[in-house]
Order: sequence, then C-alpha cells, then structure tokens
Amino acid sequence: MIPWIEMWKDLSKPIEIVCGQERSIDLQRQIEICEYLIEMFKDADKNDENRKRCIQCGIAKALVNMFENWNVEDIKEQHSQAFRNLAMTNNNEIKQLLFTLDPFKGLLNLLNHSNSNIQFFGIGSIFNIQLGGSNTTSDSDTHPYFDSIASIGGIEKIYEFMNRRSTSKSCKNRSAITIGYIYRARKIENVEMRTNIIKHLKTIVNDQDGWTQTCSRIALRYLAQNSDNKNEIGKDGFVIPK
Repeated sequence: MIPWIEMWKDLSKPIEIVCGQERSIDLQRQIEICEYLIEMFKDADKNDENRKRCIQCGIAKALVNMFENWNVEDIKEQHSQAFRNLAMTNNNEIKQLLFTLDPFKGLLNLLNHSNSNIQFFGIGSIFNIQLGGSNTTSDSDTHPYFDSIASIGGIEKIYEFMNRRSTSKSCKNRSAITIGYIYRARKIENVEMRTNIIKHLKTIVNDQDGWTQTCSRIALRYLAQNSDNKNEIGKDGFVIPK
C-alpha cells in the first residue's frame, strides 16, 4: 500500500524558517517523498494509475501551492523534479487533470529560481501540461490554454526568461517552443516577440537533439497558420523542414 494521504499531509506542511534554518525534519521528509515520486514516475509510459492517484489525493496540488506561495529560493530541486516527472507522461488525461489544478502561476515562479535545474523542471512542466490541450484539439484551432497563460502574464514571463543571459540553451529552446505551441494558429501581436521567437525556432529546426528538432518544426507549423507569422517565417526563403 502506498501511503498517499500521509505523503499529501507531509507535503502540505509549511516549512518554518527559524533564524535562517528550515525545520530540517519536516523538510527532509518532504525531500524523501519527492525522491520516492521521482523514482516512481521516471518513465513517461508507466505508472499512470499512480499518477492519477497522486493528483486525486492532493499531492500534485500541494506541490503547486508550494511553488505559488513559498519564497522561491526555499523550493528544493526534488520538489520541482517530482512535479516534472508527474507531468512527464504520454497520457493526455493526466496532463488535463494537472491543468485543472491551475498550475501555471506557481510553475512560472520556478523560472525565477537561481538553480538552473529547477528552472528546467519548471519550463518542462509548463510545456508538458500545455500538451494536454494541444494534443486533444485540432491542429488548426487556437490553443485551448492560451487565455489561462496569457491572463497571468505567463507568455511575457516565459519570453523574458528565454532572453536572460543566464538561461541555459535547453531552457531557451523549450521557452521558444512553448510560446510557439501556445500561439498555434494565432498572431503573435508583439512584433519584437514574433520576430525573436520565430528567429530562434528557425535556428533549431536541425538541432542535434531530436526532441528539439521535432518540436521546433511543429511550433513553426502551428505559427504558420497565421499569415503574419507565416510571412515572418518565410523571410530569406526559409521553408520549414518536413
């Protein structure tokens, strides 16, 4: 028996900071739970029933609350990786369940963490959850989660994160790809953003990393359904590779 409720209770405890020191026993317990979840959900094709239980019992929401309400630097790498692994599934129903938890505000906070791995898990979780919307609607429709992200300034936050000097190459790529997916069949109104996102995506269509190559091409095809985006993509005779 997996002690879901006990794990949820322990992850829901606020970790008090006393004289600059965390309550180490409670925090250590949280880290142990997260390491257990990281291992359980390390494979995107396995354990989806347990992913559902993890969401239904409140564990996923406890992590979302943590990302949203804690001082960002108090969040540990294990917290963010546990959530990323939970969201890293090929099952669209799981991604849609995670979307119902209103996770984007908290996940966007992770982009401001000083730990680059936590940033990576944050942008990865945002991308994976939005896939639950893009994968279950027509490729010619606008993205069903656009308003949820745009209404909290999420697109600007991802774009700002992408443009930071300190942001890693993989996070820059994921940021551009995420914005490309979110703007499916929709004009990127901000001209500077449109130019820079499309320029970045065009530079990675033949990337050595297979995921980056595939997803950047999909993002450009999504964007090209709008005439303004398409004109920008087609500059210099560029053609999106098959």
